[in-house]
Amino acid sequence: MHFRRLSALALGAWLAGSLLVGSIKVENSRAVDKLIQSPPRQAVEPLAKLQELEVRAVLGYHAAETNLLFNRHWEQTQFALGAIVLLGLFFTPKGSKSPFVLCAMMLTAVAFLHWFLTPEMEGLARASVFAGTSAEMAARDRLRSLESGYAAVDYAKLGLGFLMAWVLVWQPRRSRSRSKTTPRLEADVTA
Repeated sequence: MHFRRLSALALGAWLAGSLLVGSIKVENSRAVDKLIQSPPRQAVEPLAKLQELEVRAVLGYHAAETNLLFNRHWEQTQFALGAIVLLGLFFTPKGSKSPFVLCAMMLTAVAFLHWFLTPEMEGLARASVFAGTSAEMAARDRLRSLESGYAAVDYAKLGLGFLMAWVLVWQPRRSRSRSKTTPRLEADVTA
């Protein structure tokens, strides 16, 4: 079996999933403003009965909860995909150590997000959505900074993943081209 290909496939799923979940979370957050600015025809009457701040708070709460759910499930899925990548690399004969290191760094980033940032973000998201006091406003500001940190770590993880994909794709070609030239040199020396 081609374990290197299995690793590349799992890595591709990991990277594609990261891009997809990231774009879903952004669109989910934007949907609140979009719904308030131009509500569908069926929602005009119910929304007119409420104040804009109340609607924004409820929809914002829903968007935050949904994004936290995406974070939690996607982080767990990333652990599984990372394990598949590592196992595939482990069983690959004569492989370079750099994909191992890159995958370990990616899994470390996911672990940091999963066990440190996400739990703190969950607590702050629930406390800051209906912010009215200055303490709740401070919680909202802290949440925004944590979300920025989450995005930065996620982008760094994606960068490592694309670097690892490049190593997985291009490294075998270099080794094949070397193995083809090596016998010719030995044949020329013996002739």
